[in-house]
Amino acid sequence: MKQVFITQDCDVNSRILLNDQEAHHLFDVLRIQKKEIVRVVTHNHRVFLAHPSNRPYLDIFSEIEVPQENKHITLCVSLIKQDKFEWMLQKACELNVTRIVPFESRYSVVHIDASKEQKKLDRWSQIILSACKQCNRNDLVELTPVQRVENLHEFQSECNLVAYEKENESSHISKYLKSNPKSITICIGPEGGFDPAEIDILNDDHFQSVSLGKSILRAETASLYCLACIEYQKYLEEDENEI
Repeated sequence: MKQVFITQDCDVNSRILLNDQEAHHLFDVLRIQKKEIVRVVTHNHRVFLAHPSNRPYLDIFSEIEVPQENKHITLCVSLIKQDKFEWMLQKACELNVTRIVPFESRYSVVHIDASKEQKKLDRWSQIILSACKQCNRNDLVELTPVQRVENLHEFQSECNLVAYEKENESSHISKYLKSNPKSITICIGPEGGFDPAEIDILNDDHFQSVSLGKSILRAETASLYCLACIEYQKYLEEDENEI
């Protein structure tokens, strides 16, 4: 089922006006037919079903109840090579990340000129929007401007972790997820890893260094590994509560 995100409020039996970009994609690129059904997600996470009307309108005919995600996951991820970073953005959306915070690290191989940052953010936002549509999310992942390691404390949660390849396996990430925290921030370094001084900064800012196991993971793999661990723990907790 095709999906759109809208910023306006709506209700059953109302007609909504799509912006130019959404209208072009739905009516010109996808060539949607009037008999088809479109899933419409509002800014406050209400979900409706609609039929296409005359371009650029949709006619709402039903609202559906959807479970709301009760876990807030912030992924602070260092800039890496463009193709790897964009692939990671897409997959992170599919694995229920809530917010993505890109940042520059000492060993980052990619550095973005301030004059080109907005263009990059626009491109990444489109990738995120497409991924959220594709996997039928009920919310749109937040993307922040590019940060520095020193600023990551501004995005802390109930549980704050930093993946560090030199951390002992006794501090595996699973140890810190057992309590099933409602909000989690996880920091992932670049291809060359974190500089020890950056780990000191994060530890001083109350981020706990954690291991991701014996293998040295690529930066994009580490991000998805962490999100998969969080997702697993969430469902494990739900199963235990049902027993």
